[in-house]
Amino acid sequence: MNPILLIDFGSTYTKLTAVDLEEERLLGTASSYTTVETDVTEGLEAAMAKLLEKTGPITFNQRFACSSAAGGLRMIASGLVPELTAEAAKQASLGAGAKILKTYSFQLTEDDALEIEQLRPDIFLLVGGTDGGNTECILHNAKVLSQIPGDFPIVVAGNRTAARECERILAGREVHLCENVLPKFGVLNIEPAQKAIREVFLRRIVQAKGLSKTDSLLSGIMMPTPSAVMRGIELLACGCEEEEGIGELLAVDVGGATTDVYSVADGAPSRPGTICKGLPEPYIKRTVEGDIGMRYSVLGIQEAAGVGKLSRLSGLPVPKVQKLTQFLRDNTETLPNGDKELEQLDRALAGCAIETAVARHAGTIEEAYTLMGLTYVQTGKDLTPLKNLVVTGGSLIHTENTREIASHALFDPAHPSSLRPKNAQVLVDRSYILSAMGLLAANYPTCALHIMKKEIKVDGD
Repeated sequence: MNPILLIDFGSTYTKLTAVDLEEERLLGTASSYTTVETDVTEGLEAAMAKLLEKTGPITFNQRFACSSAAGGLRMIASGLVPELTAEAAKQASLGAGAKILKTYSFQLTEDDALEIEQLRPDIFLLVGGTDGGNTECILHNAKVLSQIPGDFPIVVAGNRTAARECERILAGREVHLCENVLPKFGVLNIEPAQKAIREVFLRRIVQAKGLSKTDSLLSGIMMPTPSAVMRGIELLACGCEEEEGIGELLAVDVGGATTDVYSVADGAPSRPGTICKGLPEPYIKRTVEGDIGMRYSVLGIQEAAGVGKLSRLSGLPVPKVQKLTQFLRDNTETLPNGDKELEQLDRALAGCAIETAVARHAGTIEEAYTLMGLTYVQTGKDLTPLKNLVVTGGSLIHTENTREIASHALFDPAHPSSLRPKNAQVLVDRSYILSAMGLLAANYPTCALHIMKKEIKVDGD
């Protein structure tokens, strides 16, 4: 046996996954509250005790970890035009595993500067202008940032003509220069910025959150948890040199505070006569709905879906729905534990969370009339052809109604403009291993892929 321990220091829970490299199998999982306010090793040791109760004594040969503790990687981005450089900055940040606190467009104001100071980001991504284009905006914003108190690092990924001048303006701060996220119109170049963001996370944020205390326990460098999840999802879809993946997919992770959606797909139009509008979409895309979650953001689900819809799906009267959603928001640790009404409401909340988040992630299509006649205009990804829907999160893996809840991610004839999958099979990450497999994939991709194919199964199998 060659046992490996994979650790996820989450904002709420520290989750452990043990695997055997030789037999390419899952040995066990366990979790405990993350003790980030005191000593993160306390939560780690508590989770380890639970794990070893299940597996028996194990001496791990290697340990790898990721983290979203203390709220994860909190970022602010600014760009020039909302639909172009600001959107490119947002995609770069999300793809690096960050949580976007705010995205600004055009020139930063005094009020913006005050808000940035109050938000206290971990990293700021400064972009603006295509190469050789506008420099006024990014230089202005660099001057504003230079006056804001705080020691947050700044990643500059805008017009290359202004990059060095931005660095001089920001002298005295930690600055990382990288290639422009939008070097010319219609061309995205977000990988260099993503790499820089991850490097800053590894070098600074891990220490700031107190996670450096675990250095002696680990074999590998950490990464943001969403980056690990993305790596796992990419491997599951695309495979590796030794083995093919399962193909293009949509993945949804419903959490207590946010709902994350990932797609690994080209997203090109499937309907003839369709033209695309807006920036090109990344093949591997992540979106985060910060207002949609099962506990901390439960009121966001109610606002987005409407209390009437929650009442209809749960079978509970409107006043009861309103009372229970407020209770869940005030008591975020609450689990149904056999309470029928809470179970019914949780099922409705999870379905609406998925529907809202996937609708925001997927592209849209609309009719347009031109001199050539009727045509269609697509914005974002066309996900209608996808055949795989991967779901995870407590509300989906600890229920017998997974398929019913997950069906809310699929195409709805009542909303024909939303390009969600039309006929996808539901695969369930019931052991909650996607982030662990992303960690494992950094060194052992074939083993990680084999374990995912065994563990992430069609619902009901």
